[in-house]
Amino acid sequence: MEATGCYSASTLHSGLMTAARTFLIDALQRVADGGDMDETEIEAAVPDPFALDDLEKKAWEELSHWADDKDIRVRNERYAGYKRDRMRECIATFNARGK
Repeated sequence: MEATGCYSASTLHSGLMTAARTFLIDALQRVADGGDMDETEIEAAVPDPFALDDLEKKAWEELSHWADDKDIRVRNERYAGYKRDRMRECIATFNARGK
């Protein structure tokens, strides 16, 4: 049976979301481990955040807030620590759901 355009789009979409999920998990881990992330990198890796599932969207939101709040994190180490803990919580949720 021949693949329809709908099937192809679905397969492509699935592949993109797998790549997005991999990026999100890796980015969460990088920030949790003391690294950094900027909005440009997030936008390049996840061009359509509305296509993410609920867990991926939550991870994307946390990373986006991290990037947006750089000025706050510079002034407030406790806030930075709190946000890194949020990244760890997202990672734990991915792990609990089998990534």
